[in-house]
Amino acid sequence: MVVMRRVVCVWVALVGCAAGPSPDAPADAPPPSPDAPPVTPPGPCKMKPLVPGTVTLAGCSVNGTDDGPRDSARFANPTNVLILPNRDVVVADFDNGRIRAISPDGTTTTVLARDDFKHPFGLALAADGTLYAETDDNDLGVHTTSTGTIWRVNLISRTASVVARDLGRPRGLAVLADGRIAMADHMHHTVSILDPATGIATPLAGALDVAGHANGTGAGARFAQPYDVAVLPGGDLVVTDMDNHRLRRVTLAGVVTDFSGSGERGTLDGTSAIARYDGPQGLARSPDGTLYVTDVRAHYVRRIATNGVVTTVAGDGTSGFVDADRPREARFYGLEGIDASATQVVVSDGNIGDGQPFHRVRRIDIAAFPD
Repeated sequence: MVVMRRVVCVWVALVGCAAGPSPDAPADAPPPSPDAPPVTPPGPCKMKPLVPGTVTLAGCSVNGTDDGPRDSARFANPTNVLILPNRDVVVADFDNGRIRAISPDGTTTTVLARDDFKHPFGLALAADGTLYAETDDNDLGVHTTSTGTIWRVNLISRTASVVARDLGRPRGLAVLADGRIAMADHMHHTVSILDPATGIATPLAGALDVAGHANGTGAGARFAQPYDVAVLPGGDLVVTDMDNHRLRRVTLAGVVTDFSGSGERGTLDGTSAIARYDGPQGLARSPDGTLYVTDVRAHYVRRIATNGVVTTVAGDGTSGFVDADRPREARFYGLEGIDASATQVVVSDGNIGDGQPFHRVRRIDIAAFPD
């Protein structure tokens, strides 16, 4: 996702408010039996200090909804992240159905939790500080491949309202300069534009439910799981085309061309024409125009310089969890979402829905990347 950096909101009290009692708790619940063993809260996560390199910002192998200090916070399959101008990190806590916020020291709070907000994934920030979030379920409690819903989230009041429902599965979001939202729908192989003022989505490129690879214009172009989207400095879009192992450029006129990757599956670094990817999914653009990609099936973070050269900057290619001073020695599991600032890259390292014990948000210092 792309973060618009001109923000006029005051980010006050985003982190540090404790969650109140659960609204679902029965009012007449009987007191616990005096003979019942006490409920033991989960112990602290074991983690490295917040030192340069690749380090866990919050979360661990144990899932949950706990807010609090870095070693006490719990998530359940975090799928996406977004860095705010004040350096807090917004997290799509997928299995918990929550939006969370992590401060730079790892302290975690819940921003949004409501019964009709289920399976959040896509995140994007507008210039006025509005957070847009996508949920795979709609607000009526229906979950199909067509119930993707876009929400407008106020980070100050911690409230949300539906912009548009039943849009497909638009997990990739990016806010354009004019305030419209570019959406990549990986299940229906399309890219579209949503006007949040009207709730109307307009197709931009790709043919509905037709996978393939073809450059062209509008419905004449083909994608195969277009997953995430970012806005390039000139206003064009770049999309991770997951099953084509490429990144694609899409103009706002709907013209689609190859942007990076030969299309052959692999992990070869090099120029845009020869580089290889293995399931590129998450995408972020840093303020200097550098792109960062989660090559999820290869368990790598890749960097695309402004000259188009692709370099693997984090991960040793092995599935798992290791924090490391040298990012290339780190291990990741389900690095689906990514965002970048001038100094750091943050990834959501969940379990890609397979139930394995990976529920972390990881931070990588850009200064630690190999040259």
